[in-house]
Amino acid sequence: MISWFSGWAKGIILSVVIVTILEMILPEGKNKKYIKIVMGVYIMFCIVSPIISKITNSEISLDISKYENILGTGSSVYASADLNTVNNQNIENIYLNSIKTNVKEELERKGYECETVDITANIDVEKQEVKFYKINIIGVVLKEDDSIKKVNKVKIREDTTEETQNTLTAGQINELKEHFSDKYEIEKNKIFINDK
Repeated sequence: MISWFSGWAKGIILSVVIVTILEMILPEGKNKKYIKIVMGVYIMFCIVSPIISKITNSEISLDISKYENILGTGSSVYASADLNTVNNQNIENIYLNSIKTNVKEELERKGYECETVDITANIDVEKQEVKFYKINIIGVVLKEDDSIKKVNKVKIREDTTEETQNTLTAGQINELKEHFSDKYEIEKNKIFINDK
């Protein structure tokens, strides 16, 4: 009986040492609490299984191969890393789309109709700060207004064709660049309006 207690205590001590070493190596992150739960279940199994085996006179063993097919051959840590990458990409896409929508709405309020808005930005979703982005470039293509027409000189009694150009004035473009520069904290030379 004493040898059984000795073996039981050695098993508990060994499992606690293994779990302690794994906890020290384990990186900080969102999944750490779940891994700690699994390690706690392992220690409980090491404590309880010898007692149940002694009482029932049968061995308790886990056949992990049954569960490998269900869970897949990959590690859950890698699966969670892939899931984090996908989540971060989705957050970036949502953020960029919301900025594009805001730019279009602001242009409509100013009386311009927008064809496309392209934005490139450095976004760090992992940071827990309020400001986790830096917009690099804003590209806007506006629909030209048909009411603004620039007419070339008309000569009387000569056949000339009237050429019309739908363009924004340099003042209008500069005003829009200043507005977006102030709002999104980007340099004016990195804002492109109607540069096709």
